[in-house]
Amino acid sequence: MTMTPDRVGHSAAPSSLSAPLDPAELDRALQPFGKSTMLPAAAYTSQGVLDWERRNFTAATWACLGRAVDLRTGDGGRTLTQRAMQVGDIPVLLTFAGSDADLTVRAFANTCRHRGHELLPEGGTADRRAITCPYHAWSFGLDGSVVAAPGFTEVPTFDKAEYPLVALPTELWHGWVFVNATGDAAPFAEHLGGMAELVAPYAPERLHLRARHTYEIAANWKIVCENYHECYHCPLIHPELCQVSPPTSGDNYDLPGAWVGGSMDLAPDADTMSLSGASEGDPIPGVDPRKVL
Repeated sequence: MTMTPDRVGHSAAPSSLSAPLDPAELDRALQPFGKSTMLPAAAYTSQGVLDWERRNFTAATWACLGRAVDLRTGDGGRTLTQRAMQVGDIPVLLTFAGSDADLTVRAFANTCRHRGHELLPEGGTADRRAITCPYHAWSFGLDGSVVAAPGFTEVPTFDKAEYPLVALPTELWHGWVFVNATGDAAPFAEHLGGMAELVAPYAPERLHLRARHTYEIAANWKIVCENYHECYHCPLIHPELCQVSPPTSGDNYDLPGAWVGGSMDLAPDADTMSLSGASEGDPIPGVDPRKVL
């Protein structure tokens, strides 16, 4: 009865620091502003590029998996202890312990340490206090420790302390859960960089969800990001937006961290980015109401 090694659950995927793109075509996209072009077509259509991105853009960095309060809530309002998710190309198992006010969130490779079987199917949830492998019934606590290993009780050389689930770096930040699925990303504080100071005044952990909208877009994710991060199209496509926020007001922050973003200014007669510019809400204390992140 062999046990799996300490590093488990990582499927084969391109892990090179360079995406599988033609360097000559990529070079045209890296020219100075005014001469640069879009990324080569393969960046938006190649399955190989997408596989590389899932490993290097998502699994190998700090991926935000959602709000902790939402992740631990199941159908019918059940309070969950376990949720299985795919982070990039790596299966991850989240566990939750404690109350919302004193919550502990952990992440593990979604793989049993005995024979490498999947512990929960992707998207699966549970409200049990133990994680039980469906293959040989090895059981683990919510902290990843071995609780039971049937058939190994009388084996003198077996030490269950040597076979906990493989823990993955996890951070609970302002109510959001972040996980590094490959386990080798830079420290979370380095990943955030200057974003931490910008977000802190909003105290997102004190905010509550009032509505959710879901959009399915038949396009590569980079096209959506590129469209969002430029307002060149706003005068023709979003004239209502331009009435409350001048399209030339956007400013990218030059701050450390693995992110890109900036602010937009409101028009003098606008209070918020509603269609009319009017707001019936109260500004968040400590936040400049004239700036929109």
